[in-house]
Amino acid sequence: MKKLPLLRFLIPVGLALLPICATAQQDVPTRTIEQTYTFDSRGDAVIETSSQFSASDWAEWKERYGDHPDLLLRDLRYQFASAMIDDLSMEKDEVHRKATTKIKARALARYKSNGEFSVDVTKDLNLITGSGRDWFFTSSAPVNGVLITQKLKAVLPPRVNNAAFAKGGDMNLLNYSVDVRPWRSRKLLAAGAVLVLLGLLVAAVSFILAGGRKTTTVTIIPPPPVPPVPPNLPTKG
Repeated sequence: MKKLPLLRFLIPVGLALLPICATAQQDVPTRTIEQTYTFDSRGDAVIETSSQFSASDWAEWKERYGDHPDLLLRDLRYQFASAMIDDLSMEKDEVHRKATTKIKARALARYKSNGEFSVDVTKDLNLITGSGRDWFFTSSAPVNGVLITQKLKAVLPPRVNNAAFAKGGDMNLLNYSVDVRPWRSRKLLAAGAVLVLLGLLVAAVSFILAGGRKTTTVTIIPPPPVPPVPPNLPTKG
């Protein structure tokens, strides 16, 4: 199954937080969308997107998607027919006119072999900083007459190794590796190793104690035999 680069998720999810601009404006409106991609050890990612609206945009967004999350999920699945997107949740802050959506994109990170993963990153995303688990990107592009500034944070799985950003031809890459062995197997292996070490320690202590113990031989000497009574001794009368 073809894996989707990050920005292809950014634009549709960002559109879900934008109203359709029906009227022309002299000044190009701007909006900042913040997103966090949290990857697990299988390469799945939870994508959280948040944006704040003006009063007019808030009413327009609610009419299109805010009051109809089923339509949002339908559109996302249609736009990404080759990906598996589910677990949509939405939160609306009426007071501050802020919306937050969460979706799960399965197998977003491409698994290669030996615990190595790779995430496609489009050229429009600029790396700001990154090391270990946390990587930060940004991009700016006009969408439906609105200048969208996107701030993206990619959070890699725990125990990640060799995380690095590499520039390529059509796509840049965020590469990393994780220990994909089952947790139970690692735990049992560690427990077995501890038991073996304890057994060796007990054997060594027993050997040392046995080597330092002195052996004492006790010889039992029987008492001398009782002399025989002479015969025909007179008895006292």
